[in-house]
Amino acid sequence: MEHYRKIFNEAGWFIPPYVRIGYLMDIAREIIQGESFNLEELLSHIYTERYLASMVLDRYPYVPHIQNYSEIIKEAVEAHFLGLDHVAVSGLIPVVEGAGRRILHEKSLSERHVKNVFIALSDHCKKDVIKNKLGAVGEIVEMLDSFVHFVKENLYINSEKYPHPDKTNRHGILHGAFSDHDYGSPLNFYKVIGAVDFLSFIVSIKAPISFFAPEESPESERLSRYLQGLSQLNCSR
Repeated sequence: MEHYRKIFNEAGWFIPPYVRIGYLMDIAREIIQGESFNLEELLSHIYTERYLASMVLDRYPYVPHIQNYSEIIKEAVEAHFLGLDHVAVSGLIPVVEGAGRRILHEKSLSERHVKNVFIALSDHCKKDVIKNKLGAVGEIVEMLDSFVHFVKENLYINSEKYPHPDKTNRHGILHGAFSDHDYGSPLNFYKVIGAVDFLSFIVSIKAPISFFAPEESPESERLSRYLQGLSQLNCSR
């Protein structure tokens, strides 16, 4: 996992939960082959209508602290498939921050600055995982380190220092430093919904929740078809 952490962090991403290792290998291979890789295209095969429908119905509403924002997440997912990624991303960033603070508070910790919330949360989880040998210890530690790097060097870095063209940066987006043309791409959405998924994964380390994405159900298949319809509507505009 250390190999993937370095590759993904250099590309402005992190090791995501709920993704099969085979596809992570494929993405890593594409990235190291050169600067021509299309991260947005690669991530679009993760955050599909089917995947997000299952998460919206059978994961987010049941994860402590994430469940407080399940309707906001659902609306952001709908906005994404309608092509409204400015709205989707600006709606999800407060979810990441609010859920992060709630999870940290549950652990009897607090931080004034939001970036430090995720650093403290990661440090606490790493100690817990190592001490109690929870799950695949080495893999989880690398995942936590990769997410902290993303938080420090991308999501919460000074907006003027953001190192990648996609501008997935909290300060630039929520403070209005970024305009229409600076962000609002599907890649912005993939990175932020990925952060929501990562917080869900962090909760699952101790809560009785699977480390794997939920299986499809008849209800999620119906929601997936609805999201596909929104995507088609977006394409026809």
